[in-house]
Amino acid sequence: MTGETQELYTYVAGNPTRRRVAGGRNTTGGLFADTSAAVGDLLLTASGRIDRWAIADGRLQEAALTGATLTDQRFVDRRGWELTGRAGVAWTPDPAVTLRMAGYRGWRLPTLNELYRPFRVGADATAANAALAPETLWGGEAGVELQPASGIRLAATAFANDLRHAIANVTVGSGPGNFPGVGFVSAAGVFRRRANLDHVRVRGAEVDASGRWGAIEARLSYAYTYARVRDAGALDGLRPAQTPAHSASATLGWRADRWQAAATVRHVAGQFEDDANQRLLAAATTLDLVATLPMTRWLAFEARAENVTDTRIETAISGDGVVERATPRTLWLGVRLGG
Repeated sequence: MTGETQELYTYVAGNPTRRRVAGGRNTTGGLFADTSAAVGDLLLTASGRIDRWAIADGRLQEAALTGATLTDQRFVDRRGWELTGRAGVAWTPDPAVTLRMAGYRGWRLPTLNELYRPFRVGADATAANAALAPETLWGGEAGVELQPASGIRLAATAFANDLRHAIANVTVGSGPGNFPGVGFVSAAGVFRRRANLDHVRVRGAEVDASGRWGAIEARLSYAYTYARVRDAGALDGLRPAQTPAHSASATLGWRADRWQAAATVRHVAGQFEDDANQRLLAAATTLDLVATLPMTRWLAFEARAENVTDTRIETAISGDGVVERATPRTLWLGVRLGG
């Protein structure tokens, strides 16, 4: 994957005075294998992968629009190997009961945006970091699935994850001032830089229930996540940004032949927008509706209403108090062709 950002910045009286060009190339190649075996009431599964990664051709060039070169950097190429995998076991002592357990390791290469592209949200500015290391994850989970009756399913899972070298937008300073990688930040904003944290430790549980009774369908789900940063810096013990502790959804639907209708309620608890846990995004509960009305064998009308109550869903808060919102009430009418 290759990419480049081109940005005009450092505005004076509404006009840009500088230009920034930055970008590079990420390459990943790997081999993957998996296997499974049934031994009596046990199902054993295992998978593994080896990846060779490279971060190359990184560059940052900044110049005044008058032509004078301000920055001309070429970043050192980097490469490495990553081993990942997953092993699990499922035990079914009874057709209605399954017990599960698994352990795994995963990884993620920093994106080109994280490595090279600075950005602004309102008065806040965040610099890229071409020296970011890949994230790695160690984790495990255990759960149970029950089918007490035909069409009924209950499931619960507990999990624990340790995310190492987690990439986060870390607050470095406050405006006013000029900061590397972004330029001027006003007194209303803060300067952040993408950085690797030591650890983010996550513990949690998920429950899920679904059932069908004739033409009626229902599903309930809930997730609890306890996540904390473990780092030698000022963020130690804080909750990662954009990580709600509670989320839940409930769906009730009706289906008869090709006629369908459903309503879904979703809830997301309050969460911090920033790494310093100073800006709290409000909790939100939304309602979505959908209906399909068949007209012929090949033609059906579909109507959808998202966020019916027009709930205010906050997704970001900048230093000057500007709140970014998710999609408000949205209505869709469509035609579907097909058998």
